[in-house]
Amino acid sequence: MGLCFAKAQREPSCASNGKVTARQLGILRVEESSMTSSKKRKESGMTGLWSGLPADLLSLIVDRLDLIELLSFHGVCKAWRAAASTALSKIEASANHKPWFLIYGENSQCHLYNESGRRYTNSIPELDGATCIASHQGWILVFQGGSMFFYCPFSHAKIDIPTFPLSVLSNHAAAFSSPPTTLECIVAVMHRDIMSGFSLYVLQRGANAWVKCELVQFYNVRELCSAIYGNQNFYFFDKINKLITYSVKEKTCVQHTLLKNENSTTIKHLPYVRSKSHFVRRNMRKKLGLGEDVSISICGTVVQNDSTDIIICNEEVESAEEFESCYLKGVWIQPRFFHLSPNQSWSF
Repeated sequence: MGLCFAKAQREPSCASNGKVTARQLGILRVEESSMTSSKKRKESGMTGLWSGLPADLLSLIVDRLDLIELLSFHGVCKAWRAAASTALSKIEASANHKPWFLIYGENSQCHLYNESGRRYTNSIPELDGATCIASHQGWILVFQGGSMFFYCPFSHAKIDIPTFPLSVLSNHAAAFSSPPTTLECIVAVMHRDIMSGFSLYVLQRGANAWVKCELVQFYNVRELCSAIYGNQNFYFFDKINKLITYSVKEKTCVQHTLLKNENSTTIKHLPYVRSKSHFVRRNMRKKLGLGEDVSISICGTVVQNDSTDIIICNEEVESAEEFESCYLKGVWIQPRFFHLSPNQSWSF
């Protein structure tokens, strides 16, 4: 069963002491347990009534529910679970969803904001002390002191992968080619260290160790802000106009300079559009009710369109200078549900 996020009723705010609490985020707590609710339904004789609703009616109901509501619907009874499973399978198969925003970093407490403005909360121990470094098609790649794994917050699906060679990541960008359940999945992480410069690590599905790729010196490359995979290449963008491409086939890296408003037919055009400062431009601080004392580090994602994919870049949103900072993390993620078989692993 997937996660059940409790719906929030008030705008969240950050305390001046640098911590966010569930009370400050206005989380609605369910006072009676599901077992108590089930007992009351049985005592009132309503169990048979609800489980006996026609399949056509259940189908009409689930078509009007969002992902979080579907997960709750899924846990009611066998008939409702069957109806919800069909809808969840459709969500899992579709990649063209507007991304939701997940806030984490306060122990295991996480807060989810969907595209219609609804807010939910839940405890996700897997994200306690961790950092999301890539997000694609409903999966997030999570890094925690060297350990790394794929995770889907909506279904608890988790796939462990081999330990990363570094225990700390500073300036970095990461991407994976396809969902981790596919045999073709490749993960690439580029890391920039102040002392040693750039390093690139690549991991293919089924491999038990990362491969470090030799890099030439890159000039005038600023802080990395996003990465994407396409056409057997990984693309690593900096915050200004530099691009580093890694060819999976040739196993080589090349540096490029991005040009604006060039219509020349001799210049190659990338099939991607970058959305910089996406969090700021959408006024997410106000929508989420975050105070001016909040700094937030954000992992971007890729929104797939029929014509051009949109890259939502990583962001570092600083608090106002006059406030004591409260540090949180966030990730843009597509709302997709994944059910894994018990024997699913990174190995073949």
